[in-house]
Amino acid sequence: MLTQIKILTKLELCNLYGRNVFRFSKDRKARKKSLGLLAIWVLLLALLVFYVGGLAYGLICLGLEAVVPAYLITISSVLIFVFGMLKAGGIIFRKEGYDILCALPLSKGAVAISRLLSMYVEELLLALAVLLPGMAVYAWNLRPGVGFYLTGLLGIGSIPLLPMAASICIGVLITGISSRMRHKSLVAAGLSVFAVLGIMYGTSRLSAVEGSIDPKMLKNLSASVMALLGKVYPPAVWLGRAITCGDVLCGLLCAVLSLSVFAAVAAGVALCFPKICQGLYSSAAKHNYQMGRLKASPVLSSLCRREFRRYFSSSIYVTNTIIGPIMGCILSGAMLVAGTEELEKMLPLPLEVGQVAPFVIAGAFCMMTTTATSISLEGKSWWIAKSLPLSAKNILDAKILMNLLLILPFYLLSELFLIFALRPGAGELLWLLLVPAAIILFSCVFGITINLRFPVLEWESEVRIVKQSASAMLGSMGGFLLAILCAVAMGIVPKGYAVSLKALLSVVILAATAALYYKNNRFDLCGRV
Repeated sequence: MLTQIKILTKLELCNLYGRNVFRFSKDRKARKKSLGLLAIWVLLLALLVFYVGGLAYGLICLGLEAVVPAYLITISSVLIFVFGMLKAGGIIFRKEGYDILCALPLSKGAVAISRLLSMYVEELLLALAVLLPGMAVYAWNLRPGVGFYLTGLLGIGSIPLLPMAASICIGVLITGISSRMRHKSLVAAGLSVFAVLGIMYGTSRLSAVEGSIDPKMLKNLSASVMALLGKVYPPAVWLGRAITCGDVLCGLLCAVLSLSVFAAVAAGVALCFPKICQGLYSSAAKHNYQMGRLKASPVLSSLCRREFRRYFSSSIYVTNTIIGPIMGCILSGAMLVAGTEELEKMLPLPLEVGQVAPFVIAGAFCMMTTTATSISLEGKSWWIAKSLPLSAKNILDAKILMNLLLILPFYLLSELFLIFALRPGAGELLWLLLVPAAIILFSCVFGITINLRFPVLEWESEVRIVKQSASAMLGSMGGFLLAILCAVAMGIVPKGYAVSLKALLSVVILAATAALYYKNNRFDLCGRV
């Protein structure tokens, strides 16, 4: 079984982040796209290194060098837990290739463990990207002894294990429950969204605890921060203190504890893997079909229904794209409950919340659009859409319309909250409705534009498309960055020019949207995608 796990893990990792495409593909376009994706990853990594290094240096300048390792371990663990929870089910119980593996003389447990190990490698890379810059700044400034490096090397490999175990438990539980339901993807997506909202609520409660620190506690700020980290994630404090003190034995105990918990979770996953896969991939059919009246629908409505069916058939797709609209409603609802005056007092800069709030809400709606990955998710069935007697405009309009209809209920609810919170006049009401709508429309069209340029039609897991592809990253950045830049501009200009700026921004955004829309409709789907 160990040999099977080794071979399967190697196969899982051979094309990590599209590495094989860049190394062996003879298609020049595919190599260029892979090189562009690599450049994006390098840029994001550079930004992360700069941020983490600056954070560690700032803590050291404040005299909080003792909390740096624990703080960095907590950040990386939270990231691993959140991202792992959203993709654990899609990676472990991936359908692509399962039929082939079932026909081979392989243990089902070996298949499950190989997928867990490939997931561990990805999370370890994320942990290294967070920890190494901060630890390097810490070591350069404080010059610790040999015990620091030995404990750090010993503990760094165990850091992803506990948050991975927790995220896998939640992911397997969600997938296991949904596998027994009729609408598996919808149930899995709903449970994932509730889990994410629960994490957000817990984070807000911890922020309230953090805000209750009194002046006496500030005299011992390091102990206060460590106490707060202990409430968030106690193992990070244990390992952080071991690294700071150079306690190799304590670091070894933390590593053994993490490995034991992960091994227990991996054994549980291996045991329930066949049953969950059977529940996910099997379907029941009723033999009571009766011929009824045939109905004809317009092309756009038929294609739009097709897009909705594809959307709700993927839990990872639903979870990653519905969080943004929910966040927009939560932010606008919080503004209604807390009031604009209270929020302005909490801001570090003297900003008028009513001016920037519509842009911030629009940015939340644009964090991840469905159009940014809708073409890639067609996969190998994309030829069916291209072979139909339809123009590019028909196919792309359905994808944009589906995204807009999905956002519409959340947008209306959010706007209703904003109206009651801001009490705008007739003129302000127009801009309150128009500007966010223009940004959302631009984001949908921009997502299609990006996905047309960076399609990935050959994939094994939807996680790669929704969370790791260039289209997912670039497509979600367009509308979000535009909303943030507009909010910054509104915060800078004098209040007397606010209406003129909103009018100018609306015209520019709608003009850019029309230009992209016209260009997309002239795209040769058969020749280039």
